[in-house]
Amino acid sequence: MMGQMKLVLSQSQQNDPKRRDIEQELVASLLMQDRIEVILVEDVAQLENDSTDALCIQGIRGDMLVGAWHQPVDCIKHLRRLGIVGKFDGDDVATSELPIVLPAGHYDAMQRRIVCLDLTGVADASNSRQQILTILRDGKQIRQALPTETTCAPVKQTDSRLNKPIKAMPRRSGQEASLDDLDLLLDEIDGANL
Repeated sequence: MMGQMKLVLSQSQQNDPKRRDIEQELVASLLMQDRIEVILVEDVAQLENDSTDALCIQGIRGDMLVGAWHQPVDCIKHLRRLGIVGKFDGDDVATSELPIVLPAGHYDAMQRRIVCLDLTGVADASNSRQQILTILRDGKQIRQALPTETTCAPVKQTDSRLNKPIKAMPRRSGQEASLDDLDLLLDEIDGANL
């Protein structure tokens, strides 16, 4: 299912029974009727970089649709704050591309498409369900039409995007292995009769 667009639903931070009912009905219909996996996360505006929800979003490979109770511009801003990279639909700012050509088999997050769906104007779950199904269907068609190999244009030295710092992905473990641990591991490997 690598080529299929993933659906992320950002839950409303407001204690609004109408929004909660829409979210529950939407998730139930997508799961039960359409058999679409829905990834539920807290409100993207409230996520911290090291939260499990943020790590979940950062770990998604491939295209994604993010349904949130925010305007698409605000949703994109929140996703970028979390270190999510890709080609955002409806965004004028191009995310910088890697200045290298990745070898075959390596995942390039810069090539993924990220669509943000505004749920604030949704009157009922069936309307947003149809929008989601249309975007997921269109995303699948777009992905099938794209070539499988990605080639990057040569990087010009005058490219201003090279001056922007690239944020490293956070480590999942809080502790780094010490040199002593690595030395012990290497000594064990050296001592083994392989």
